[in-house]
Amino acid sequence: MKNEKKLWLCGQYAQKAWTLSLCFAQEAGRIGHFGHGYAVLADETRILANKLFEYTGKAKFDGADSGELKGIVDFAFHLGLLSVNAAVEILRVNSVVTDLSVNKSMAVLADDLRNLALDISALADTRVWQQNAVLTEAAAPLKSTYAADFFFRFSIGGVPLVENVANISEVISGLPEGGDTFKLRSKTIPVINCYRNFGLTPIASNENNRIHMIIQPDGADIENFSSNDMYAVPIDDLDINTIFHSKIGYPVPPKGNHAFADYARECWDAIGGGQFVFVDWRKVRESA
Repeated sequence: MKNEKKLWLCGQYAQKAWTLSLCFAQEAGRIGHFGHGYAVLADETRILANKLFEYTGKAKFDGADSGELKGIVDFAFHLGLLSVNAAVEILRVNSVVTDLSVNKSMAVLADDLRNLALDISALADTRVWQQNAVLTEAAAPLKSTYAADFFFRFSIGGVPLVENVANISEVISGLPEGGDTFKLRSKTIPVINCYRNFGLTPIASNENNRIHMIIQPDGADIENFSSNDMYAVPIDDLDINTIFHSKIGYPVPPKGNHAFADYARECWDAIGGGQFVFVDWRKVRESA
């Protein structure tokens, strides 16, 4: 594909992102104070849309110096993160929002955001997510109304891990300040650095895009953002289809050949002989 067409598509994708940001803001307003997470999504999507507009304009003016336009990889990456957070937010507010049409609308918007991220990724001629395993139960959030049925798949140092979506506040990219704490909207959250604690090697391709999962093991407070007993866990690049749905979840004894064997609160066998591990983050924190 010629650069001129790619730049034209970049402009179209920026317009699509801007439109989605307005839709997120509208849905946030419909559910009042429960819509704070959606409002954040709207702001972040709008910021990315503006940056993509600027990138496209600059590339048209200066001329694209690469057939792959590699600068748009970051846009795909961050839009992918936002689509994950949109799915997390749907499941978090599902139990308190009585207007089901909001969550249905949000599910459509989350899927649009995911598809937009994939389109931009394809435009960059690269894949910006890694996929360590695939579950046959993978499904969209509308398949269930019970948040505990949904799980977040990720990896740390190549070890496949799983966390209940109900425990996750959000998934963001960035670097901690000082290495031991993470600043998020004026809150200071302790970092559980499993790479350092267990001698694991990060496999993320871009240090500046290091992903952090903000977790509250007893379940995230959807009304008040609090740093009490919340942890920022650095994780590796994630697959864009990282939210999966399962009602099976039969625990199996943890295998002893990975770093988290002594810290597993539950394990599932995965396809291909692998194993998904639910980590007891309090144990990890105490051992640090």
